Amino acid sequence: MMQVRLALAVSFADPNRADDELALAHHLLDGLDQRSNTLLAQVVALIKDAGTSGVTDRARNLHRDVEAAGLPFLHRFVELALAFHHAVRGEHQDLAATVDRLRTLTATGDFAYFTDIAHFMAALPLPEPSAIRWTTSEDDVRSAWRGLVQARQEHLRAGN
Repeated sequence: MMQVRLALAVSFADPNRADDELALAHHLLDGLDQRSNTLLAQVVALIKDAGTSGVTDRARNLHRDVEAAGLPFLHRFVELALAFHHAVRGEHQDLAATVDRLRTLTATGDFAYFTDIAHFMAALPLPEPSAIRWTTSEDDVRSAWRGLVQARQEHLRAGN
């Protein structure tokens, strides 16, 4: 379970390392009935591949799998992965639709910071003051998430 979370954390910043962490997660999950972790590993793969073709279709399929598994909390993770993907590609309309879905999915307050993060990745202003309290300044968090998008864009431009 922790291996999948580690892969999730590194998938935004280091897609090459995410490959290794994800392979280890799959190895550890092999033969276990850990449906939520298996699906979360698929989210990691989406984030790792953000900016490349096919991510949107894979996300749509993953949403169906999440629904069929009865694990609706994972929809938020899929949408966060899509937000990263659309921010990397500069797909503003798709990103706006993703942020709207993410806002709906986090309306209860659970994972509400995902919506802020989606705005930060796209360099968009928050529509209203956030209730989220970060461990550093909001500007630092915004800069860090935007930096991950820019680093991924550079990574893709370099042909990786």
